[in-house]
Amino acid sequence: MHVRHNRHGGLTLIGMPGFENMTGKVREKIESVGSKPDKENTLVDVVVPSFGERLSGEPFLRLGKDHIGGHDVVIITSGPGTYKMLGQLNLLLRYLVGRRAERIAVVSGYLPLARSDKDEGVLEFALPPLIIDQMMNAAEGRLDRIIAADLHSPQVVMAGGTGLVTEVSMVRRLLHRTIEDARNHNGKTCLALPDDGAAKRIEGAFKDVEARLQCILPIVFGAKRRRSSGESALKQLFGDLDCLPDSTVILLDDELASGGTNINTAELLKRDYGAAEVWTAVTHGIFCGDAVKRLMHDSCPVDRIYVTDTIPTDNRSQLGPLIRSGKLVVVSWCEDLAWIIYHHHWDLSIREMR
Repeated sequence: MHVRHNRHGGLTLIGMPGFENMTGKVREKIESVGSKPDKENTLVDVVVPSFGERLSGEPFLRLGKDHIGGHDVVIITSGPGTYKMLGQLNLLLRYLVGRRAERIAVVSGYLPLARSDKDEGVLEFALPPLIIDQMMNAAEGRLDRIIAADLHSPQVVMAGGTGLVTEVSMVRRLLHRTIEDARNHNGKTCLALPDDGAAKRIEGAFKDVEARLQCILPIVFGAKRRRSSGESALKQLFGDLDCLPDSTVILLDDELASGGTNINTAELLKRDYGAAEVWTAVTHGIFCGDAVKRLMHDSCPVDRIYVTDTIPTDNRSQLGPLIRSGKLVVVSWCEDLAWIIYHHHWDLSIREMR
């Protein structure tokens, strides 16, 4: 088997802590692409960094030069952007520069601090530009691209300069699985979106899924008002309201944090519009605070939750009750992630992926 490298060298994956299993799966999928006659054979190296803290509490990182010097290096990580996560990421970026990585990319399924995309009053600035500037500075000009799935705000792609931040969509895969399951469960199915802006953003993906499933799905959308990054309320619904009674309604959004918005909307759909069941489908399952407890409660109006693993689920024990009960269904993005990295490595268009 002939394997050639691109102009940036061989491909190396580095999984941040908690992403080791995902990195291994992605490696296998990228290498399997070589079996396709029209694709490049791509061997993938995996490097595991060793993070720790000294007795003083100061952090350290152990990382050699093997498979990094002269290589095209891709870091696999995700938000939420905790102090620890951001500190480790910036430390790793500086190490990769010191170990002479040829090119660096960061794939962060959930972009760190993406929820803080707007100034919140006089005391808080929007933070994505700051975080992206920090990554660029740590990488000393070798950071070629930051790739993230389903950004909370489209304007984030403008941070850091033209072409640095690339948004990819998991909506097609998520919608396809959720709608297919819902139609098998209850032939009367309806899609609910938080606002008209969301409806416009997913229009192309939604039409593709309808064509694949050979169905036409009614849609309702809300007038959602966000009070802050952690609180929003659905004021009113518009659209195909006559289709809501006795339907399985799929709430589609980019993330689920505390679960409050989803629970409140599901209660509204059942109480005021006669929905039979309410399922929620979100790209990013954060599940912070007492979200699991609230979603597992007998009175919770949300009947099922579909999430991708842009934020890994297999290493979060607190999600165990939701997964074992069957209420939480995980739609893996590993296959998509492998194709994204393959396209990036060979300088192919990521935006045109389907």
